[in-house]
Amino acid sequence: MDIRRILAPTDFSEYSRDAIRYAHELAQTFGATLSLLHVVELPPYLGEFTPSTMGEDLLGDLERQAGAELAQVLPQAQEAATEVTRSVVTGSPSLKIVETAEAEHADLIVMATHGRTGLSHLMVGSVAERVVRTAPCPVLTIRPAAEKA
Repeated sequence: MDIRRILAPTDFSEYSRDAIRYAHELAQTFGATLSLLHVVELPPYLGEFTPSTMGEDLLGDLERQAGAELAQVLPQAQEAATEVTRSVVTGSPSLKIVETAEAEHADLIVMATHGRTGLSHLMVGSVAERVVRTAPCPVLTIRPAAEKA
């Protein structure tokens, strides 16, 4: 398997930070480019009852905040020989991750899964699961470490 481009989406959770560290190690091992992605999901209250200028301002603020936070992810990559790109897009996370993987010709997606099961999985759904089902390339999901009893 020839891995030249790795896509690592993040929601800025600790789980996704672990997945990004793993993706970075893989990128170093394979000499691949690592693309970090954050998807700003439109808040449900930005609908037809919100004035458009208010919605645009809020969305712009969310995108700027996400861009600033994404710039802080994986700071050690600057010293490494791995090329790292960062982007923030707006929309449905699973759709945008798949679209970005297609547009960037990703060879691998590395992402976290929160490991929900049962009712919480049924209610919330799983971005990772939707990406696995629709991605144009293999997807490596990183589960959270098991809690010690």
